[in-house]
Amino acid sequence: MAGSMQDTSLLEFDTSAVAHNLRALRRIVGDSCALCPIVKADGYGLGVQHLAPVLAAHDVQMLAVYSPKQAEEILLAGVQHVALLVLMPVRVIEMSDELIRHAKRGLLHFVVHDASQCEALESAAHSLGVVLGVHLELDTGMSRGGARPEVAAALLRTLASTTSLRLKGVFTHFANSRQSEAKTRVQWDAFLDFVTQERELIGEDCRLHVASTYALLRHRDYHFNMVRFGLAWLGYGMEELEADAPLLEVGALRPVVRWSTTIVQTKRIPEGASVGYGSLFTATRDSTIALLPIGYADGYPVPRGVDATGASCGVQRVAICLSHKRREYVPVVGAVNMDQLTIDLTELDPLGTRDWTGTEVELVTPLVDAPNHLPRLAAISGLIPHEFLTRLHTRIPRRLIQTARATLVEPTVHVVPISLRAASA
Repeated sequence: MAGSMQDTSLLEFDTSAVAHNLRALRRIVGDSCALCPIVKADGYGLGVQHLAPVLAAHDVQMLAVYSPKQAEEILLAGVQHVALLVLMPVRVIEMSDELIRHAKRGLLHFVVHDASQCEALESAAHSLGVVLGVHLELDTGMSRGGARPEVAAALLRTLASTTSLRLKGVFTHFANSRQSEAKTRVQWDAFLDFVTQERELIGEDCRLHVASTYALLRHRDYHFNMVRFGLAWLGYGMEELEADAPLLEVGALRPVVRWSTTIVQTKRIPEGASVGYGSLFTATRDSTIALLPIGYADGYPVPRGVDATGASCGVQRVAICLSHKRREYVPVVGAVNMDQLTIDLTELDPLGTRDWTGTEVELVTPLVDAPNHLPRLAAISGLIPHEFLTRLHTRIPRRLIQTARATLVEPTVHVVPISLRAASA
């Protein structure tokens, strides 16, 4: 996982930050509420084989994925004792030995979305000789997957009459939990009404879950007896949440991800010289320009420049690591290339007298207030954190680390609030 001399950058995942975040979430949901981290899309693109075992070792009761293949990847990573929830409308189950064993343990759960898919699951379970745990998804306004209330009510009766499927959970998914309490409450009310009306068919041991990261952090009403969350276990979510009194403060969660590279060349350019495709940057003085061996092919985002109103989205910055505790922030200049990036070191080296080759540069930081904090960097490019994370290329080596809370010198910069302009995932 550590990479080699030929690697151009490194992703580090702080396992102590994962543990810290799970403890923080446990405190606000209480001991009776199950924790279900979302690890779909290869653990948000970070490598589920590395991170699922870390999560499974820290008081989680279930892990959620999208497909059976993703569930199998977790089992092959050695996670055998935690229930797995497959979210997609599965109709044909090609069960590997690993999946069959997990199903026989009662730890492989599927989601029921409609009548024909429920029938297909029942047939598959019968042919495999297993009883499959299922969760019913209620569509309360997302209109993406799941069943509308009248269809969901009929599905509950079908599930009550079959011996091959066993109801383990009922859930819904909020469409506006990041930015709207009112719209979220409408969906919550619809879910609560359904559960109340169908209580006889929903057992007391059934998991009720509606809270993704934003709803989890918004209000305890949304916790029920299980919460499923992605960004929160990675240490993100608070910065984008639009809520008057969230359950945690910004900084209470610790970012897990750090992405770093090194300078491979430094040069002096004269006043008036331009940098990169399109000459997007022109030096207003003699300048020191450094080259980094990463670009958009690695997942580094292309800046948006201005939003639809013409307002600036901000300037991308990276951290020059001058020592273990000291870093200076410099701007990215010129175009983001496929595998190259240029930064301006003139403020640090006005005369260009220092050789910066080999100096470590932090592209994404674990420091919440820094200008290269992942949600802030994502917002500059019109992305949401989920999209930024899943764009990080799999060729970048990953490394698990353990650290205490960051002791780095905090940046002396003015950080504007993050304004996300993309839809929530």
